[in-house]
Amino acid sequence: MLAERQAAGTRCVELSPQLFQAISERDNPVGLGAIIATHWMEVEKLEVAPDAVFVALVDVAEPGNLGTIVRTIDACGSSGLILVGRTVDPFHPTAVKASMGTIFSVPICHLGDVEKLLHWATSKNLHKIATSAQAKDFYKSKTYRFPALLMLGSEREGLPPDLLAAADIAVSIPMVGAASSLNLAVATGVLLYELFDQRNQPDVRTRSPILP
Repeated sequence: MLAERQAAGTRCVELSPQLFQAISERDNPVGLGAIIATHWMEVEKLEVAPDAVFVALVDVAEPGNLGTIVRTIDACGSSGLILVGRTVDPFHPTAVKASMGTIFSVPICHLGDVEKLLHWATSKNLHKIATSAQAKDFYKSKTYRFPALLMLGSEREGLPPDLLAAADIAVSIPMVGAASSLNLAVATGVLLYELFDQRNQPDVRTRSPILP
């Protein structure tokens, strides 16, 4: 592989094992690394099927959360991820590792602000689902329409008020313990699998809340 890259004109640099270990964020690195340009998919090129489910993350800061969410999107057969605002780089080494390689198969787009997200979602007639600890509706008590857009905010601030106001529905995940909120990746997984169930098993829709 190295010979092929050199023949193609790629600049190749040999490092000592100690120096390579110093710049790698992996334990026991294999000794090969690359600097590769990333190419974002344009949001208008996302395919919006009738049963599509997209996830929008606003100002997410933790690469481990982002990578885990990408892995869950892949597991649920969801259609893509839209990063909004100042989000962590999805190709951060921690995010790539947490994604278990699915970062290279899940379509990922980036939009600069929530207005662009709302414009795109409205133009595609997506059912906009907001998440909030203050929402009165329990997530299992609602019937969702498809195609859908699941919107989640940063680990610290949650969704901005303008996205909450623009959503078609806002739902919460009940909690009875001492913690005030769930981990972002866990919450995303809970909600994505509810959407997965409603999309693939229509008879499970519109159930009574288990908790008040």
